[in-house]
Amino acid sequence: MTTDKRADALRDLIELRKPLAAAVTQVRMLPWDSDKALVVLTKRDVSRLLDMYLSGQLVASEVELWADALESRDDIAYEQDAEEVLRDMIFQLANPDITVQLEPERAAQWMRSLQGV
Repeated sequence: MTTDKRADALRDLIELRKPLAAAVTQVRMLPWDSDKALVVLTKRDVSRLLDMYLSGQLVASEVELWADALESRDDIAYEQDAEEVLRDMIFQLANPDITVQLEPERAAQWMRSLQGV
């Protein structure tokens, strides 16, 4: 897969430009390792996802699936001024059994913290 197609597949998942299951499947077929980041996950991306959850377009298990597919990938960078916050959110969203279960109150709190970063 070319670098452009790989970046498109990652963006398809990050932005949910395709149905979630299809986007996750496509990204999971990609190698984990990369010499460089091909896309940047931004505060806006995570805010959009949390907004979709809060509006009922996504359920907690779908948010977990999304975050799990993104977590620890070498080909995804994090927005520079918010890297630590975004990494922590992705980790928590991807691992609710060892962190905290996603609930509307928690999602709203994260949305507020993203606005403050």
